[in-house]
Amino acid sequence: MRNGLRARLIGAACAVVSLSVIGCATAPTCQVSPVELEELREDIAVLQKDLKTATDRSAALSADLATKQADLAAKKSKPDELRRRVEEVRRGSGRVEKKSAGDGKKETS
Repeated sequence: MRNGLRARLIGAACAVVSLSVIGCATAPTCQVSPVELEELREDIAVLQKDLKTATDRSAALSADLATKQADLAAKKSKPDELRRRVEEVRRGSGRVEKKSAGDGKKETS
């Protein structure tokens, strides 16, 4: 039983040593031309410019959204005043509200 355990440990140690030796081999040379590197640099520059543009647009849209949300919150707090304004606009546009069905008369513009 001890011999079997010892054999397994020796085998595991040999495996670790052989993997470490194989893993330390030199890396293969990179086959990239200078033209490809320059094209990649240009692509990166364009993508960075696009990223900056998108970031600026996002900031502008966030600011616009915050302004609109503040305006909406202010308007939500004054529903009676806004209804009165809507009625004034309707009267000024020439629209006339129809009378209720119990009245029997209907007005048209």
